[in-house]
Amino acid sequence: MHISTLFIWFLLYSIIGWIYETVFCSIKKLKWDNRGMLIGPYCPIYGVGAVLDVLLCSRLPDAGSVFFACMLGSAVLEYATSYATERLFHAVWWDYSKLPFNLHGRICLSCSLGFGIAGWIVLYGIHPYLSRLTAPLPLELQELLSLLFMAVFAADCTLTADSLAQINVKLEATMRAIDAQIAEKYESFIENTKQNIAEGLDTLKGKISLEEYREHRTIEEVKKTLLTMNWVQTRVLRSSVSFRRVSYSDIGSRMKHALSFGKRSKRNKEKASEKKPNSEKDNA
Repeated sequence: MHISTLFIWFLLYSIIGWIYETVFCSIKKLKWDNRGMLIGPYCPIYGVGAVLDVLLCSRLPDAGSVFFACMLGSAVLEYATSYATERLFHAVWWDYSKLPFNLHGRICLSCSLGFGIAGWIVLYGIHPYLSRLTAPLPLELQELLSLLFMAVFAADCTLTADSLAQINVKLEATMRAIDAQIAEKYESFIENTKQNIAEGLDTLKGKISLEEYREHRTIEEVKKTLLTMNWVQTRVLRSSVSFRRVSYSDIGSRMKHALSFGKRSKRNKEKASEKKPNSEKDNA
């Protein structure tokens, strides 16, 4: 099997995986959910899994062994991918912590069983048609297509990795700025408390608490940081589930929430502006 053909298969299955994930999650959330960490419409983990399924499981004797091989193989691939991306980028793109029989939130029994069935469907249902689609293409054309696709895919990976690195830098800087402001506020709070204890505790009622101050400063710093992000960085931030096991995981979650809230507010304003002219016509 030529490597160009394998890469074309990898890309096609990555696109199929993205379509499945996006449709499933959009229906589940009742809103558009663009899945995958990359900018383009593909999820590479599906492409890798499907190509390995075709290469390794096609020699297995029966459908049962294919199912179990795909179930175990998908668990290993999913766990390794989750661990590697979290170590590299401190970000999480799926989290099964709330599902039963999960391992560190990276894999779970129900999803592994589902991927076992998916591997069986790919090998016996999808791949015979997909291979017939690529078989008539001359090898020279396959090489050209794979080089073009590889260039686009590599550029996407590079841009996404750079955006993730920049997001981590921004989140860490935001956290440091908040901590510095809280430390300054805390010192001032202690000094004022010492001075006002002699005057009576009632004088402290009008003072803002440290918790309220921290919340206020966090909201302001989150807004400020979001304004410095470009479209690629906000796209990557939206696609992640969370920033797990890092000091700024809460800041990352707040930014994701702010992005979602901002998008909803924009849609509501657009709907309101569309209804306004209609209501003015009715009044006329």
